Amino acid sequence: MNKLNVVMIGPFPVDETRIEGGVQASLYGLARGLAVHPAVASLRVIAVPKRIGGTITHGSIAGISVTYLAAPWRFMVSMVVNLPVILAMLAAMEDPVVHLHGSGLFEAMILVACRLKRVPVVWTMHGITEKETLEAFRRQPSAGAWLRHLLYRSCERLQLRLAPKLVVDTPYVAREIAGRVRTTPLAVPQGIFLDELAPGRATSRSGKTILALGVIHPRKGHRLTIEAFAEVVKRVPEARLRIVGALTSVEHLADLHEAIHTNDLSSKVDLLVDQARSVVLEELAAARVYALHSQEESQGIAICEALAVGLPVVATRVGGIPDVIADSGAGLLVEYGDVPGFAAALTRILSDDAFAAACGEAAIRRGAEFDWGAITDRLVGIYREARGH
Repeated sequence: MNKLNVVMIGPFPVDETRIEGGVQASLYGLARGLAVHPAVASLRVIAVPKRIGGTITHGSIAGISVTYLAAPWRFMVSMVVNLPVILAMLAAMEDPVVHLHGSGLFEAMILVACRLKRVPVVWTMHGITEKETLEAFRRQPSAGAWLRHLLYRSCERLQLRLAPKLVVDTPYVAREIAGRVRTTPLAVPQGIFLDELAPGRATSRSGKTILALGVIHPRKGHRLTIEAFAEVVKRVPEARLRIVGALTSVEHLADLHEAIHTNDLSSKVDLLVDQARSVVLEELAAARVYALHSQEESQGIAICEALAVGLPVVATRVGGIPDVIADSGAGLLVEYGDVPGFAAALTRILSDDAFAAACGEAAIRRGAEFDWGAITDRLVGIYREARGH
């Protein structure tokens, strides 16, 4: 059987030691898996930018060839000027298969171009952008936020109708988009590298540190975690909270500092922004419990990493989080906005060693199901189906 020439388009790190968010982590992990897969002849990554400005550059990450696109003008939608460059790359390749990641005008145009050029294409949604942009508008209403929501909703709905092969990361996403799609969504989770996490794996943890690992963005609910922690320290005085994540909102970072000051927690809460991967692994190894008070989450790679190292999870019962935790016994879920309930769940794990150890053992078993090896195999099979069609 002919090997595959894969082109992956989506967010990708510039520095493999500093990965900004779950989608970058997902693409980086998948690229590493594809790069060594026996069914893949070649892999090319086309990275979409996270910031305005710059020029197209070429580089290599972990031996993977990467082309970094640029958004030359004021808005990120200016990425569309890169479309001719991408089409030229595809035309120069022999029988390419495109794996497109994410939603937006640029991604919609790539999908349309692939269909018109009869290039096999697989699309992974990475969450429900329509829902996330609507929640962003509700948090901070403005004309710009509403227009952004309308744009992303239109683009995402177009992609749902056009995608011949659609991948979602949890059954939750498949349920949410039912009735809008032309094909059956394929639920394939985003993966993690178990060998990378193995050094930090433990089921018995004596410390009292809570780790909130997730990008610094209002959707992740770090402020509500801080408010819950203010209740936790009344019952567990030695508890500490470590918030670790890539910075995506300067305003929200200031809001978190204000919440720490207001609750008189400066000596108890640490904010670690834009840390190297090595620091993230150290934090996972040192914590007692993982906390995520997210407003919306399609899967959550950080949750899977926490599970893999044996961290009990306290999270909100939203989006795909219940699908990830399932009935594993790896932690406790509460409703979004239930600060007292969140505090009670954290307090239980910090105070009950036997319960925490049982959750940790269950977490390791569940985390093992998200290894990139099996997930890459499944995606390669989907690529073959796309090429066959």
